[in-house]
Amino acid sequence: MTGAPKNSENAPISVAFLVFDGFQPIDLSGPWQAFATANDELGHVRYALSTCGLADTASTTDGGLRILVDHTLDASSATAFHTVVVPGGAGVHAASRDSAFTRWLRHQNTRSQRTCSVCSGAFLLAAAGVLDGQSVTTHWRTADRLRRDYPQLDVADERIFCESGKYWTAAGVTAGIDLALGLIERDCGELIAQRVARRLVVYLRRSGDQRQYSQTLRLQDRASAPFRALIDKMEADLARDWHVDDMSDECAMSRRTFQRKFKAQFGVAPSEVLRGLRTDRAQMLLAGGTLSRKDIARQVGMAPGDF
Repeated sequence: MTGAPKNSENAPISVAFLVFDGFQPIDLSGPWQAFATANDELGHVRYALSTCGLADTASTTDGGLRILVDHTLDASSATAFHTVVVPGGAGVHAASRDSAFTRWLRHQNTRSQRTCSVCSGAFLLAAAGVLDGQSVTTHWRTADRLRRDYPQLDVADERIFCESGKYWTAAGVTAGIDLALGLIERDCGELIAQRVARRLVVYLRRSGDQRQYSQTLRLQDRASAPFRALIDKMEADLARDWHVDDMSDECAMSRRTFQRKFKAQFGVAPSEVLRGLRTDRAQMLLAGGTLSRKDIARQVGMAPGDF
């Protein structure tokens, strides 16, 4: 961190997004919008946002969207950015083999206060050698490859985002917004981060240690009709006193048939699935830090000591 730019409480924080052909647009636009909304909420420019790339333009993963790049790598090499963010995307592996990108990242890493990645952007940081020995995360679909290609990393593949010293890595897609909200809270306080989350219509601010893949999604992936509709109804009204008879009625089955087919589908009894849904929601709400255990218990239909 030698030579890292310092920022007073209200001085602009320079944030550089490194782009390359084949980047994932939401990995850039999600965090960018969160930072821009923080500026709006504060009433002044707290985050000075820009893009850096190999050329004057860069195309997205599907090639259907092109953006103008603010600074080429050569032109920005003399600039010390406070925060560097690397998005993911299908083009990240080609970028990882390009010495221009890895050289620029190594140079910026000696000067930045934060170096961040979203989704498979972690591969580019790893290729530059700046993540060695760090705890990192990436999208669950690419976690095994990251672990295999870079065994010197500690890959926490279930986490939404991970902070390891100056390095912040996120799971990808909407998790980039979670990472940005975490940075905004660190820079501007919890109140501003909450206001930004409300402006962005974020359903729930997720802490970094939450799982990428929720219990509800796991069940929905495995469920077929009519169990998928039942899971949706249970998840939407966890405080309801669900009995097996209620569940079987929702599926238009006899109690005995419902229990047999449900266990064949999920491998556990209906009560175990309900408990898992309630526990998952309770832990998410608890991590949010805004509700008491008693309030959470009322929302999920559990006793405060059960989660």
